[in-house]
Amino acid sequence: MTKEEALQQLEYVLKLRNLSDHTITMYLFFSRRFIDFTQKAEMNDLTLRDIQDYTMMMIEHGDNPKSINVVICAIRYLYESVLNKVYTRRQFPNLRYTHQDPFVFSKEMIQDLLNTPDCRMRLIILLGVDCGFRAAEVAHLRISDIDSKNNLITIYQSKRNKTRVVKLSQACLDVLRKYWLLYRPTDYFFPGKKENSHIATATVNNWFNQYIKKFSFYNKSIHYHSLRHTFATNMLENGCDIFLLKKLLGHDSLQSTAKYIHMQVSDIETAFSLSDVWGLQ
Repeated sequence: MTKEEALQQLEYVLKLRNLSDHTITMYLFFSRRFIDFTQKAEMNDLTLRDIQDYTMMMIEHGDNPKSINVVICAIRYLYESVLNKVYTRRQFPNLRYTHQDPFVFSKEMIQDLLNTPDCRMRLIILLGVDCGFRAAEVAHLRISDIDSKNNLITIYQSKRNKTRVVKLSQACLDVLRKYWLLYRPTDYFFPGKKENSHIATATVNNWFNQYIKKFSFYNKSIHYHSLRHTFATNMLENGCDIFLLKKLLGHDSLQSTAKYIHMQVSDIETAFSLSDVWGLQ
């Protein structure tokens, strides 16, 4: 089996599972880069050592362990679904890494971010921090998704093809209207170069990444998804029910939503011990 035949088969398997276009593109890219690294023309000659050598190369290069695990997942798909080569997780493991809580912007930081004459950037920020949008959802946003009468936004076929409805704040609606008057979009709010297309998810991330570097609080852990983390964390801290937040974020499981529950000092101060309640000596 040649490289192109293997990649075509991988694409077919990924589509058969009904994965998103973004995931398919990403898995094909990572698999192609891995195959090129091995310099092997016959795909059946790929071995476990090839995977291990490639993983070690990424580690020595200083790649983020979480990012490496995404690459490993793509290669595992290639081996198991196309080459029929299955290895145990001990032979072909995901990397261990230290869990870090997601970065959350303070109120003052968000005010600084919104203090810009760039209407497009203000809109992108508000969609993230006010509505919990992912970057891909920003790129796919259509005029028809906006229900200004009821202050709602419908997010169609997002991650795992799920559709959800979120609240549209007055601040976000005002910027949407200013943006429309300025750019006059006819379908997608952020149209692509081709007719009836939208910008790529990477474009949203790049715009935000370039903008955030201007601020003194910038660090490498901040990215567009940090706005969604900020939305979720503050919704919980201000009394939003975790089951409602799960719907607003479009999560499949409550476990995904629960990561936004952060213990604050004030929470600990209100806790009690059983010895105090029961009067134990």
